Amino acid sequence: MLKTSFTYTDMSLPIFVINMKNSVERWQKTYNRLQTLGLECQRFEATVGKSLDETETSHWYDPTANLKKHHRNMTPGEIGCYVSHMRIWQHIHDKNIPAAIIFEDDLLIENHLQENINNLSKLQDWDMIKLSDNRANPFIHTETLSSQVVLGNYLKVPNGGQGYIISQQGVKKLLCRKPFFRPVDVDFQFHSEIDLQVFGMKPYPVSEDLSFQSEIAAINAGRHSNHSTFLRNAKHRLAMYLQRKKISGDLSKVIKSQ
Repeated sequence: MLKTSFTYTDMSLPIFVINMKNSVERWQKTYNRLQTLGLECQRFEATVGKSLDETETSHWYDPTANLKKHHRNMTPGEIGCYVSHMRIWQHIHDKNIPAAIIFEDDLLIENHLQENINNLSKLQDWDMIKLSDNRANPFIHTETLSSQVVLGNYLKVPNGGQGYIISQQGVKKLLCRKPFFRPVDVDFQFHSEIDLQVFGMKPYPVSEDLSFQSEIAAINAGRHSNHSTFLRNAKHRLAMYLQRKKISGDLSKVIKSQ
């Protein structure tokens, strides 16, 4: 059972790090890095998708919805990754934690992470704040939070689940995804389906550590069970195109009045 060792305030909040059972070195590296920044973190053991039996898999994953609404079947690795995130969301919900940071463990963490966290005190009624983007997707609108930090919204929400902040109201929305049918980072991009308000905070404080092969991906290794058909692929592309016409969140509603 995961235990929360400190209380959320405007200046600090729980940090959960998704880490494979045997990835001790990677956990230690992430833990030590956050310690140097004066931040505590808690390890959350990753789920190995290929270790789930058929009953467990069907508890989390809906292959029928996947066939209708995604362009290819999910791999055991994608299922395990989504389950890992969803188990943390459930923990945040059950413990009534106001907000938390979720990290995967293959990260480079910048010194300004604490400044990003400090600026949360200027926000209200937000669901998710992305802390990384390896593809440099632009903001549509921005609000300056401090001399160094800017909050923005998107038409194209960054993929990847390497690092983000999630609120209690955000996890309640995300838990409605169960059973899921797309990879977790793709579901973030389809934010409007559950009215998930997604923002980003730049400069992003985390990025993927490309010096490591993802151990989560390696342990969960597996190929897609089919090639995407033309029709499935076309439906997915159209759905994504329409989704990217919708702004990910209203900045005017999350900035506290001065």
